[in-house]
Amino acid sequence: MHKRTLKRMTFIRLVQIFTISIITILMLLALSYKQLFQLSVETKALEIANLVKAGLTSHMKAGIMSKREYFLNEIIRLQDINSLHIIRSSNILKQFGNSTLKQELNDLNLEDKIINTEPNFTWDYNEKKVQALVPYIASSKEQLNCLECHNAQENDVLGAISLEIDINQSQSIMLKYTYIIIAFLLFIALLILFNMFNFIERYLSRPLANIISSGEEAYQSHKQIQSEEYEIKEMEQLAENINHFTGDVIAREKALERKNDELSKLNEEIELTLEETIMAMGNMEELRSEDTKFHTLRVSKLSALIAKEYGLSDEDIKLIQFASPLHDIGKVGIADSILLKPAKLTTQEYEIMKTHAVLGYDVLKHSQRSILNTASIIAYSHHEKYDGSGYPQGLSGDDIPQCARIVAIVDVLDALASKRIYKEAWNIESIESLLREESGKAFEPRLVEIVLDNLFEYIDLIHQYTDEAK
Repeated sequence: MHKRTLKRMTFIRLVQIFTISIITILMLLALSYKQLFQLSVETKALEIANLVKAGLTSHMKAGIMSKREYFLNEIIRLQDINSLHIIRSSNILKQFGNSTLKQELNDLNLEDKIINTEPNFTWDYNEKKVQALVPYIASSKEQLNCLECHNAQENDVLGAISLEIDINQSQSIMLKYTYIIIAFLLFIALLILFNMFNFIERYLSRPLANIISSGEEAYQSHKQIQSEEYEIKEMEQLAENINHFTGDVIAREKALERKNDELSKLNEEIELTLEETIMAMGNMEELRSEDTKFHTLRVSKLSALIAKEYGLSDEDIKLIQFASPLHDIGKVGIADSILLKPAKLTTQEYEIMKTHAVLGYDVLKHSQRSILNTASIIAYSHHEKYDGSGYPQGLSGDDIPQCARIVAIVDVLDALASKRIYKEAWNIESIESLLREESGKAFEPRLVEIVLDNLFEYIDLIHQYTDEAK
């Protein structure tokens, strides 16, 4: 399963947060854009109206009202105004009469157009313009005391300023500021992302990677991580926890090593005990006859040597070496009168003697131990012959287990080269002649070749472990 890195997860989460935030801000801007735009234009219209009021008052006080047309034209030229008109109320008309300026209009019904003395705005977005009607209210409370010049009462409507403003440029400016705000928000978002990545790299990713590598080194060298090197408390605590964990693991490993050593020694002792027990069991039969002393030991050593030459694995060689001493364990069930008879056995006695293979198998066949299981196979089959004329099953060729084929030739070789109660030891020439004659009959030809190739070495080993040599 592919897993994401801390950086990637943080990046995705922050992008999601900033995207939602920016979309929310843009939605708020979009919803309030019209109101903000209208407010800015209305504010501009009121400022122009106030400027016109102040200009006209200053012209009146200076006694240059005849020059006011220049002032009004400059206002129109500089403020993106399509048209500007000063509307006189009925009170002003009575006091000063009708005006002849194109920017000034006479309107006896002005009071009907001004509701509650509040400015009035008419928007036309299709034509990109707004019509503003700002009342001129008489007041003595402001710095421009209208009552000093006009024959009017407090809060009387003296007139109105009518403006038609082109909003195209204002819209462009508004959009420009909107883009600037969006760009600024994106810049802030990128700056926060950059700082966040630096924070994660410095205080999380790099310390974590360092803790992992330091933890591996600390484990291998059996040392501790220097936790005080980390700036963040959580990282320091993590390093200390790893130190405790590593210490526990190392302590458990040492304890496990001790247990393994103890178990290994116990297994070695068990195997040695089993081997000695098997050898002792094999020697039980030898105790009944002086002639067969050390026969079990010799069969064990010779079987291992021949198995190695045969190309068996180390495990199979070991099995044959330690299982072969029990090849004749069934002879404990044969009467001494038959087993120790110095003369040739009768046919009936020989049939009884042959039962030792089955007796040995019956004794060992129930064991689940590999050595004893191999021993049962050897005991049962070491008198089978390669041509099928052996006993008790009449097996032939490769149907005879390898271990039994090896022990069979070793058993005969030791019997021929050793003195028995019924015969003297054979010389090498006679042994060699018999082996060649029985190749393919009693014994596997390949085993015969191995024995003949190493015959002198094997005969020396037999002589080495005879009773006389002891």
